[in-house]
Amino acid sequence: MRDDYLDLFGDATAMGKPTGIDLRHGKHSYTIRALLARIDDAERRVVEAALGDPSCSPETIAAIREIGERRGVKSGMQADMRRYAHRASAMAAGWRSRWREEAVTFFEQLPLWSVRLPGTP
Repeated sequence: MRDDYLDLFGDATAMGKPTGIDLRHGKHSYTIRALLARIDDAERRVVEAALGDPSCSPETIAAIREIGERRGVKSGMQADMRRYAHRASAMAAGWRSRWREEAVTFFEQLPLWSVRLPGTP
């Protein structure tokens, strides 16, 4: 889910690779499905024209990113990732009776760490 999120909403410079790869490859990733579920017909035409177009421009990717931000896809995915991470952390906490403390602590923190976004505690 995070990889799908970063593919559209990530910082290409920080990641060291361009954004929009899934879109250009025509992948109906979690992000693309969430986007298609929240957009109107005019926005859908923009997204569907880019979907599977390997020559889709960075400007078009930026426009689609903006559509996703405006339609709440970005914030919705952030909330979903946090919710699932907290569920996974709570599940790991239940392993204390069977696992070493340091292992449980690691698996409690791993999902939370994985969804921590730059600039958030």
